[in-house]
Amino acid sequence: MQHSKIKSFLKLLIANILVFFAIAIIIEIGGQVYSYLNPSYKILPFAPHPVLGWRFIPNSEHIMTGNHWYAREFSAKIKINSHGFRDFERTIKKDKNTIRIAILGDSMIAGRQLDFEKTAGQLLEEKLKKEFSAKTGKNFEVLNFGVPGYGIDQMLLNWKHYASKFNPDFVFMYVFEKNYIRTISSVWCQRGFLGVDNLGKNKCLNIRPLPSIDAKPPIILNKKNWSNIDTLETSGKLKDVLILLEKLPLHINPPLDYETFILQQKKFIKKELNGKRMKKEPRKIFLLDIYSKIKNKITTKKSVAEENKLRQKKYSGKTKHFPSWNKTNIVNLKLLQHLGNLIKNNGYFIIIDSFQFHNSANPSTQFASKWLKILSRYSNFGYLPLYEKLNISKDQGNSPRWKYNAHLNKTGNEILANSMFGFLEKKLN
Repeated sequence: MQHSKIKSFLKLLIANILVFFAIAIIIEIGGQVYSYLNPSYKILPFAPHPVLGWRFIPNSEHIMTGNHWYAREFSAKIKINSHGFRDFERTIKKDKNTIRIAILGDSMIAGRQLDFEKTAGQLLEEKLKKEFSAKTGKNFEVLNFGVPGYGIDQMLLNWKHYASKFNPDFVFMYVFEKNYIRTISSVWCQRGFLGVDNLGKNKCLNIRPLPSIDAKPPIILNKKNWSNIDTLETSGKLKDVLILLEKLPLHINPPLDYETFILQQKKFIKKELNGKRMKKEPRKIFLLDIYSKIKNKITTKKSVAEENKLRQKKYSGKTKHFPSWNKTNIVNLKLLQHLGNLIKNNGYFIIIDSFQFHNSANPSTQFASKWLKILSRYSNFGYLPLYEKLNISKDQGNSPRWKYNAHLNKTGNEILANSMFGFLEKKLN
């Protein structure tokens, strides 16, 4: 009897093992077929720039699939125009019957996770033509000046060197936490943007420009004052800060490692990309990929409270690589103020605030949003709290960004386009 039970148990165990392996084989085959049909690419579509740090290579093409070894969410063909931007070929000279809108930003505006016609800028252009061309007799052009990885300082330089030449009537600028952090850092540690130190290890290159403000004594208010913005605004002290900021000299130092960057990028292209700027990622075992995802999800999961606590610590000014959020905020406000004043000479500047969407609402992001509202009010800039609509969509279960990629998806781009349209509608009517 005992022997019969053991025999039955072994049969059941073997059957389950066979079923398990059969399912695993089916999953692996299916995964390999999917990855074959949806390949991923290692790309390097940027060229070093002595002032901005880097920019797209004019008249180039590449396929954007994200950083995974297969294209698990998107695959978009990217074409760069002769001016070095992801846009249609535009003439620098503006036709007298054309109203031009420029959008400054980083990868959120470049929108390389979608086909070009589905990006926010193109959705806006088509909607403006449909709603206002017949009514006003005007043509509308929405120019995309988004370059991945840019900080606020690089967007300012992008305006001075390129976007301003197109003489836009309205200029939108996408702003959130990462833009601010990049501004106060001289490095960018990305694939193809690395040097080698004396020990042969990867080293982040100083390939960002770095802004500085001459302030004696420093205009940083104490923490107690900064935490009570509403009271200070009522007393007019915040306006005094902005007036003082406007008077202070601004310097933007060029990238220190520009020449090294050129050499290192050539080495990377030769070694990693076989002399080209795009190469298919090698295939991997699909089941191991699934296992690693599950493992990473378990080991790296943190609560919102923990993440916010870490962020506050990082911006306290006590960590090695980050100054206080007060200082970070002041430097970026100065840059936005300077950019807006340049644009005001010929057009209208609108700040798109996405601070409280990409990172959950916490003291740092709330603080930044308040200052953006204050700056816009006192400087007569437009202000668009995009985070409100993005958060509404997220809370309703319709996520505005990709599951694995932090960028705006089709829904997010539609919300951005509709928000910009709503702002322009009031100005054009």
